[in-house]
Amino acid sequence: MTKSNFFNIIDYGLSKIRIAIFDSNLNICYSESILKKSNDNSENNFDNLKDIIRKAEKKISSHIEDIILILDSKKTLVIDVSLQKKLDGNIDFTKAYEFLTQEIYQIISDNYNEYEIIHTIFNNGIIDEKIFDSLPKNLKDIKQIKIDYKVICFPKKNIQNINNYFNKNNLSISKIFCTSYLKSQSYLSKLNLDKVSFLDIGYERSSLMTYENKKLKYVNSINVGSHNITKDISKIFKIEVDHAEKIKKLFNKSETEFSYNNNRDTNLSLKEIITKNISIDLLKQVVLYRVQEIFDLTFNKYSISNFKFEETNLFLIGDGSIMFNNNSFYLKDKFGFKSINYLEESDIQICNSGASYYVKNFGTPKITYKKRGLFERFFNLFDI
Repeated sequence: MTKSNFFNIIDYGLSKIRIAIFDSNLNICYSESILKKSNDNSENNFDNLKDIIRKAEKKISSHIEDIILILDSKKTLVIDVSLQKKLDGNIDFTKAYEFLTQEIYQIISDNYNEYEIIHTIFNNGIIDEKIFDSLPKNLKDIKQIKIDYKVICFPKKNIQNINNYFNKNNLSISKIFCTSYLKSQSYLSKLNLDKVSFLDIGYERSSLMTYENKKLKYVNSINVGSHNITKDISKIFKIEVDHAEKIKKLFNKSETEFSYNNNRDTNLSLKEIITKNISIDLLKQVVLYRVQEIFDLTFNKYSISNFKFEETNLFLIGDGSIMFNNNSFYLKDKFGFKSINYLEESDIQICNSGASYYVKNFGTPKITYKKRGLFERFFNLFDI
């Protein structure tokens, strides 16, 4: 946070950078977005970002130093962790939970040292034989505790590179969050539904967040996104990637039916296609097969579980989901969702999910985690 109490949010996507400045009441003060020159964290992208930041500083009449960074990773790691401890002495829940969280950091450090924890999510807990669906408050004299967590991690090397780039440009990252998780949390709070899945289709990544009774049940991230459709079009029809991207985006404004029955009905503009002698039927099949792959891969691990997707409302989000707005896709549906919905997003909405999440968790005490000497007090508190 800056001295002027602005929330400076940067959504650092693979193809797009969004920046939004909110005041202490989460009113929008400034926002802008730019397309990245490449899909890596290069210095070229920071040239444009620095220009935007200078504009934002003039708008809010304040110097921007600290930012809240939200992003997704093509190599997201999600780990389920369950910790159970008997306490040697009576302590309150806050202290016990703090040390359990420290142990998670040690577990990740010891077993997944190439990854860095982004979110440690409380799923449920049993405290002195009582079940809790959310973090309890003011619990004292705890004798036994069991907590189930979901831990979202990003590759440590990627985080270090991003930190280095921002530090070189005199920007300090106060927090890093997972965009897909934050967006799903924000949209979930506005839905009165028991079972909800959010499929966030990005540039070269798709992420799935599945909830039941507001609890995060399943997370999956794959290295396939909307740009893979573009590359397929480029390869199949032997055209430049930029031209293939333009053709793909024609579907964002069309009312086309995609099905395995090879239906020829479409209102797609032919201007960009005729010049390259591209078959519309084949083009539709290229798009359909890649979309089918995204669904199959993101839901693959759940296909062998007892989770009933026929009771689940699926919401498609992310820039790669725009083509689902008006087009009709008849996929080989193995899951039987209760409904499939396209959820339109704005840049401000996406950044607001970061600001809102930060505000909600702002009062949480900051804990410093160390690799050595961490458990000297820990072993005195728990009977292990």
